Amino acid sequence: MNLSLINPYIRLARESRIPKGHNIAKRVIYDYELIYIEEGSFTFIYGDKSFLCNAGDLLFIRPGIPHSFIIDLGEISQPHIHFDITHRPQSEIIPISFKDLDKMSEEERGWIHEDFFSSFHQSPLIHIQNKSDFLETFYHIVSGNSDALTKKSLIIKLIAAIINENFSELFQDNNHVNVVKQIKDYIDAGNGMGMTLDDFAKTFFYDKFYLERKFKESYGVNLIEYRNKKRMELAKHLLKLHSVSEVSELVGYQSIYAFSRAYKSFFGYAPSKKRG
Repeated sequence: MNLSLINPYIRLARESRIPKGHNIAKRVIYDYELIYIEEGSFTFIYGDKSFLCNAGDLLFIRPGIPHSFIIDLGEISQPHIHFDITHRPQSEIIPISFKDLDKMSEEERGWIHEDFFSSFHQSPLIHIQNKSDFLETFYHIVSGNSDALTKKSLIIKLIAAIINENFSELFQDNNHVNVVKQIKDYIDAGNGMGMTLDDFAKTFFYDKFYLERKFKESYGVNLIEYRNKKRMELAKHLLKLHSVSEVSELVGYQSIYAFSRAYKSFFGYAPSKKRG
């Protein structure tokens, strides 16, 4: 899977409570669904296997896999997110599926997203080491209080954590190489300019000392040192279009004085002197 192709589209994100006895019949979904079980327990039939799911479990349901819910143990609370990992031309018009494959039209079958994880066993249960931070991000999306761009950045964080901790074999390199490459790509794209090492650790769900060590092993430079270099390169480019005060804010500085001092230290001249 090429991480550069990740461009998610959130189809639905909301709280949900399902009463005892209100089963969900077998269906196949077109997209991916991430469920957090807040309360209750139920039997989940996924493919040809049964799973007893309990409060605290995280489910990752993949497109094209038949599944059903048997809710005979009491009411459940299960906030969930439906999303495409890669945006499709018809993403905005594709609905949520409640149909089994044999009840779908030919057009509906064409809406089933390619499953990037098809080579992996069909277990819906996933494990996240830094679960509290993961759920904080999850609830930011479910709450509906963020704009579309913020939601996209948040779901990317969740996808990255799911892949790193559950499907790392997708990549030829070791897992630590994957996460530091993600961070490098994230910075190269102009993101995280004002982030600290603690911020990167929280965003990518890894220990900060681990990230710092592995980043330097992979790229020969400290993570924050690399961030600073890209930050200054971005600032130099932005100065062609914006004022010093605007650029200072855009690249994450809290004061124009701190930005000017850092810029002069890096380039040898003040940002107001040269913008070429």
